[in-house]
Amino acid sequence: MNDYLILSITIIYALLAYFIPIILCKKGKLEKFSARSLVHLFAGLSIFSLLFIENKILLFIASAMFTIVLFFSRKSTPVLKFVFNSLNEPEEKKCLQGPILYSAAISFLVLFSAITGNIIVPVASALIMIISDPLASFFGKKYGKNKMSLLSTQRTFEGSFAMMMSAGIIVSLIFGFGIKAFAIGFILAIIELITPSKMDDFSLPLAACILLTNY
Repeated sequence: MNDYLILSITIIYALLAYFIPIILCKKGKLEKFSARSLVHLFAGLSIFSLLFIENKILLFIASAMFTIVLFFSRKSTPVLKFVFNSLNEPEEKKCLQGPILYSAAISFLVLFSAITGNIIVPVASALIMIISDPLASFFGKKYGKNKMSLLSTQRTFEGSFAMMMSAGIIVSLIFGFGIKAFAIGFILAIIELITPSKMDDFSLPLAACILLTNY
């Protein structure tokens, strides 16, 4: 398939992944938290284009442009302010810190693939960010009873355990089952534990990429 066709499909998919939840939120069909969660779940799946596109720099450019758009999506920015108002969390007063770092992480993983020729590690790292991070948050909020505080972060044992297990399972499914897979999951859980909220959207995939490079 032509690279430009793949790129076009990827861009359309990413736009839909962002704007369908945003539009539903603006119409009152979704709460802001749900809209943001859906964007987190589906937007990052665009990285699967790495499996099909040959010129990965094209994909990096597109991803970097998404990051720039999110960077300028602020409450005071004409046109783009509706993106900010639909996705921001209470502590995000000036910019969409979480989504910006999320998009920057995808850009980094695509660039890593373009430079090294490695496809599987970036995809696995993105899946950990897309799946394990929200699972940790869900289990922490719903079942978390044992609070853990480290370097001014607020996490729970239950959330960290969900992070470790889900990351270990993802690594096992892609690279093969083994103790090493769950050891990586444990390290990633520790990294999430010490990373300030919103910044783990970048620290987790970056750490996963480093840990999995020589798996």
